[in-house]
Amino acid sequence: MDSRIDKESSPDAAVATKRDPATAKQYERLKLVATGVDFAAYLLVPLVILITGLSAEVRDVIVNFVGNDAVLGASVYAFLGVVLMSLLTLPISWWSGFRVEHRFGLSRESLWDWAIDWLKGLALRLVFTVLLVAGLYALLAHSGPYWWAWSALALCIVSLLMVVIFPVLLMPIFYKFEPLPEGALRDRLLALAARVGTSVRGAYVWKLGEQTVKANAALAGWGRTRRIIISDTLLDEFDDDEVEVVIAHELGHQVHRDIPRMFVVQVVLIWVSMFVVDLALRAWSGAFGLDGTLHDIANLPLLSVVLGVVTAASIPLINTYSRRRETAADDFALDVTGDRGKFVSAMEKLGEVNLAVRDPHPLLEVVLHSHPSIGRRVRRAERG
Repeated sequence: MDSRIDKESSPDAAVATKRDPATAKQYERLKLVATGVDFAAYLLVPLVILITGLSAEVRDVIVNFVGNDAVLGASVYAFLGVVLMSLLTLPISWWSGFRVEHRFGLSRESLWDWAIDWLKGLALRLVFTVLLVAGLYALLAHSGPYWWAWSALALCIVSLLMVVIFPVLLMPIFYKFEPLPEGALRDRLLALAARVGTSVRGAYVWKLGEQTVKANAALAGWGRTRRIIISDTLLDEFDDDEVEVVIAHELGHQVHRDIPRMFVVQVVLIWVSMFVVDLALRAWSGAFGLDGTLHDIANLPLLSVVLGVVTAASIPLINTYSRRRETAADDFALDVTGDRGKFVSAMEKLGEVNLAVRDPHPLLEVVLHSHPSIGRRVRRAERG
């Protein structure tokens, strides 16, 4: 039976949960548990596979089938690893992404629709992971001691390409888009973009409402792919003034060149990560049954663990910087629209619709939140 019709997922329940701060905190706690379990699995499973010597045994089986070609062998290992981890974490993905979302009246997806999206995500992970691992092992095997620098450079190029193609090739895999209808709102948003000196390829309705009641908006893409996208859920709940102030915030990121700024941060993280991976491979590639060469495909779990640790350690720093940029974009929206009242009401609505905790624990905000809390943003706007 479609869980959208059970009592706790009814429309009336959805309204109640969005207005209840205690329920928002409960929702936050459950999502944090899911995130923690998922991260632990992606860290501990590769670690166990590595230290038990199982990775070396997997390598030997793969070599028996495909030969000693490191690139092909690593691609097969990566494919198997993605499938394994996706299946192991499927229960927590279902619980967090489907059951909890329905429990709090946030999801509109049937179990079938959720499963289709999960399979799409798995397919994308397989494609990108196998291609990246194949490229990485080609460099490990053939580019000498500075393989990590060449790998970092290649990853930076791929990351830049992803920013460009994300709204036109990847988002449409999961969501439908249609042009924002001609009228006062469309003209107003395009005029706002022109007024602040940002060229866009148009404004589009993001059909998010087919999957969730949550609302969102963005300025997606870069250069010729840059476009305004506004979820239908936001258009349904917000008046035109509130929509304008939300888009003004997004335009603030463009005016402040926050996408290039964050790309530079990402570049630094990539270079640091690959350098640390090189150190780890040189230190431990002779242990756990590994053959001592950097391009041993049995090293893949070691790469996964090291990258996971480096990424986790960097999250608080990246989020701290991100919150500063988000605050600057808020200030820009307030300056360009001059409408503090609508900014406040838009933030309050976003908090309710998305079931966000108004004032999370300071430690959680510092470590895990890329945006300032709703309460902090509202108080800053009200202070003027």
